[in-house]
Amino acid sequence: MKTDEIRSKYLKFFEERGAKLCASDSLVPSNDPTLLFTGAGMNQFKDYFLGIGKMDFRRATSCQKCIRTGDIMNVGVTSSHHTFFEMLGNFSFGDYFKREAITWAWEFLTGEMKIPESKLQVSVHETDGEAFNMWKDEIGVPESRIFRLGDHDNFWPADAPKLGPNGPCGPCSEIFYDRGEQYGPGIMDITHDCRRWVEIWNLVFTQFDRQDGGKLEPLSQCNIDTGMGLERMVSCMQQTETNMDIDIFLPIVNTIAEMAEKGYRKGEKSDDVLMRRVADHARAVTFCIGDGVLPANSHRGYVLKRLLRRAVLDGRTLGIREAFMDKLVPVVAEVMKQPYPEIAQRAENIAATVANEESKFLSTLDKGLTMIDMAVRQTKAEGKKTLSGATAFELYDTYGFPYELAEEVVEKEGLSLDREGFEQAMTEAKMKAREGAKMKGDVFAKGPITEVKKLTGETEFLGYDKEKAPGKVIAIICGENLVDEAGADSEVTVVLDKTTFYGESGGQIGDTGILVGPGNLVVAIDDTQKIDGLHFHVGRVESGTIKKGMEVSCEIDSARRLDIRRNHTVTHLLHKALHEVVGDRAEQKGSYVAPDRMRFDFQHGQALTRDERNRVEELVNGYILENHPVKTDVMSIENAKKAGAMALFGEKYGDTVRVVTVDGVSTELCGGTHMNETAPIGSFRIINEESVSAGVRRIEALTGAAAYRYGREQNDIISSLSRELKVGQEELYNRIQGILLEAKGLRKTTMILKREQVRSQLDEVKTIDLKGIKLAITNMGETLGPDLADAADAVKRKIGDEGVAILAGADSFKVGIVVTVGKNIAGKRLHAGNVIKKLAGMVGGGGGGRPDMAQAGGKEPQKLEEMLAAAQGVVEEELKD
Repeated sequence: MKTDEIRSKYLKFFEERGAKLCASDSLVPSNDPTLLFTGAGMNQFKDYFLGIGKMDFRRATSCQKCIRTGDIMNVGVTSSHHTFFEMLGNFSFGDYFKREAITWAWEFLTGEMKIPESKLQVSVHETDGEAFNMWKDEIGVPESRIFRLGDHDNFWPADAPKLGPNGPCGPCSEIFYDRGEQYGPGIMDITHDCRRWVEIWNLVFTQFDRQDGGKLEPLSQCNIDTGMGLERMVSCMQQTETNMDIDIFLPIVNTIAEMAEKGYRKGEKSDDVLMRRVADHARAVTFCIGDGVLPANSHRGYVLKRLLRRAVLDGRTLGIREAFMDKLVPVVAEVMKQPYPEIAQRAENIAATVANEESKFLSTLDKGLTMIDMAVRQTKAEGKKTLSGATAFELYDTYGFPYELAEEVVEKEGLSLDREGFEQAMTEAKMKAREGAKMKGDVFAKGPITEVKKLTGETEFLGYDKEKAPGKVIAIICGENLVDEAGADSEVTVVLDKTTFYGESGGQIGDTGILVGPGNLVVAIDDTQKIDGLHFHVGRVESGTIKKGMEVSCEIDSARRLDIRRNHTVTHLLHKALHEVVGDRAEQKGSYVAPDRMRFDFQHGQALTRDERNRVEELVNGYILENHPVKTDVMSIENAKKAGAMALFGEKYGDTVRVVTVDGVSTELCGGTHMNETAPIGSFRIINEESVSAGVRRIEALTGAAAYRYGREQNDIISSLSRELKVGQEELYNRIQGILLEAKGLRKTTMILKREQVRSQLDEVKTIDLKGIKLAITNMGETLGPDLADAADAVKRKIGDEGVAILAGADSFKVGIVVTVGKNIAGKRLHAGNVIKKLAGMVGGGGGGRPDMAQAGGKEPQKLEEMLAAAQGVVEEELKD
């Protein structure tokens, strides 16, 4: 049975039992900033489990894309660990409970999957007699195949009664599959830790609210949260040795084997582990980028970068010397195209991002080689025979330098590597990572927003058609508290049942304006935010008193909204123009739509040329002048896709979507506010184009009156330059080029004169004999920096291997000092670094250096002569016989 078939069977099974089939949430959680990645099917249903907000259904089923990195070291080693995986789930929000969850799980496994009952065992929480009796009496599982386990094994979250966190929790029941005698001869039940018995399904009965002190209070709404790892289930059904030998994994593994010119399961087992790990990471990287995550140095982007880096290192260990990860993207896309067609559609863009990051890392790896060479030299200089494990781990952690490769390099230099120290540093890092991965605090955050969700469903937005409309006050927040009323001068956040104020989302900034009500009430709204479908009006009570339940008039700043509409519609025109000029790979990666400007981030590997930028600007202005009608339709997501509507990379859409069509130009899914036709946009000017991250460019632009003012300001600057330089505008460029050439020539002449002056000064350098050495002390005037260092080298050559040169210069702000010591006495009779420390201190500075050469600076140029006068005495003090 193929993976796609098992996935479909599961979802259909629960859909037939009244569950709403829900699409997978993005790997970037859509409504939970506390999570780095979506790691479970229940994440997107957080509010449903709490019974707050609008609930469109009480039964759901999904196949959720997940990322977990807590056990990353086991990936490829064990039979079932992954970073990216799919989690099948069925959920009940105050609807069915234990009986249905247990009955349907058994029906699916024994009926749909045709698994013999003798191959299954179950566990329940040691206190859950209800579930035990259901399995024994209603399902008919023999008591000898039902196991009562404790809080660690059969409670969610694990150990929650004693250790927390607070929040919804409950006992669980797990179902185990017997993989056969070959995976554990004689081991007949799940109480033994072995590969024979595999947990394939976890049924969580969320029935308690864990409170401080471990108190378990019954929930008013009992829920069901189940999870079945798809890859693990498929492995059992296809009877493969590991999850990574199943039909959706094997093509990736085999491609890696071909690249490495090794046979999978035909050589070293260590090679097989690496191939499986690279295959896992290739899936994780592909889907992360597919959901809009880009390589970065923090948060999700850092996790992505680490996964890609580990895979590249494993590839190198396998013998793959060239960049290869981008070539795995189309393989991943092909095997996953049925459930995730968007990955196949964007495979080229994803591969381009991977190739760019891999190329950068390969150059970083070379830096690691340089660093280990420096560490070896330092270890030898210190007279040691062992390179520290902490240094080896730093190379591993910072540059991804594997221990084995470091060990090989070190041994060639006649040193050993402290493996125990390396493993200790690795263990400490793992412990920190695991601590960071643990659930912290309450399972679901509490606060005023959560309380508001209990009061109402989503805010009805009327602002597509109206700029002024009545709304009822549902909630008032002052600080962190819900209040019933707020008087003049109060800072408030107001929630209404209906509003004309657009809440910031989709890149479009929130509306401003006023709320007007009885009793001379005026609330000035400075911002509007949208969170989980609720519009939060942020502002200040100017006069009167706002009260819960009061009806107010919502009046937006219409002129500001018009400018925002111009800028939002032009993002669609710009997106189309970029596709025309640089190709379809120029996908939107983000935007910011404000009244005074807009910016647009898009995927592209290099800066736009001047011609490309001009062409984009011309196309957008052409679309504006042609006055294309702009229309908005609300339709199902399926119909929108059929209509060719463009969806944004990594965005998740509901069953019903808004489709914005600029007639003859573009069709996109978009919830923002737009113009009715393009001509009133006026004009479009690009003011900047730059890189914002690897493979992503940003255009900043203006429209309407702002674009006109920008053009006028630019023209004023050009006119002023023309007047100053006394040439026409058409000759301005050539005139400026001429001035720049003249300036370049003058700089060259000045440099020549300066060098001649330095040479003249050097000719006049005099030395004195001091305890058998020649000492030269010279004031070099305003000569500083590299010129001063060059001069010191020249004096050093002039006075020989037993000479000392002290040269100093200064301008109005700083002092420069250079001390050189001949090779016959450097480090033996005199150390340049020790001399310069004392000299620099006399002019308010500091510095140091080698025994033969040292440089320093100072902040008190007025003390230069005083320092030079004392220099001979300093040398005498430091000079050894």
